[in-house]
Amino acid sequence: MRIRHLLPHAQEPLLFAHRGLHRAHIENTLDAFLAARDAGVPGIELDVHLTADEKLVVFHDDRTGRIEAQLHEKTDGLAPDVPASLSKNRDSGPRNLVIEEATLTQIRQLAIGPIVPTLDDVFDALGSSVYYDIELKTRTRTSRGLEAQTAETIRRHGLLEYCVVSSFNPFALRHFRKAQPGIPLGIIWTTSHELYWFLRHGEGAVLGGADFLKPEWDIVMKHGWLLRLSGRPFIPWSVNDPQRARLLLEQGAAGIISDAADSIAR
Repeated sequence: MRIRHLLPHAQEPLLFAHRGLHRAHIENTLDAFLAARDAGVPGIELDVHLTADEKLVVFHDDRTGRIEAQLHEKTDGLAPDVPASLSKNRDSGPRNLVIEEATLTQIRQLAIGPIVPTLDDVFDALGSSVYYDIELKTRTRTSRGLEAQTAETIRRHGLLEYCVVSSFNPFALRHFRKAQPGIPLGIIWTTSHELYWFLRHGEGAVLGGADFLKPEWDIVMKHGWLLRLSGRPFIPWSVNDPQRARLLLEQGAAGIISDAADSIAR
């Protein structure tokens, strides 16, 4: 299956800014996403969690602590992209909330709260000006509603043809497909021991019924021929060197996910 059939509005090869342009802005924020779009990057990759009160927040980690610490460091010097109003709470220290156990109100009360967007916020700000790779963040086999709510939000904003959905969790992909058939699904994997051993070689593609593959970039460099034999398009992450990006595209990659997508786009 050709990737252009999955994203009819996208030109090949695809290019996604991984969590936005987070080298200059805090990751997974509207500033990071808008900067990517304004730099000419056609797609953004983002992460979605479901809060305890069933709100979709765009955030990578399971806990808030790392980004709280990052904001604290930035507001120490009041970096240009951090509003001065956020500095007033920086001395309260990280709360390190568990996203899935916290309500949106509790997250909003953190120092980082004003810059943590919901999925609605992102779609309202960017609309169809970019395409999206939405990573579902969940570790369970059963669904709490993350997949269905993500599907409903995509439908409500009229972005069905502008989105792909991916996850390390093949069961999340299966739940999403039940909620919204037709949106392309991608399985993510790495050889890291942080991932379950039975998912480190792309086995989740079968378990989740994936349409495309999202391996870590060095897997493609070592085993690109096996990926091509799979018959599925593959989009490696995180590719931050333009020369390496060209090599991966020559090996058949359908696109690139990058922390330096503005450099790759040039």
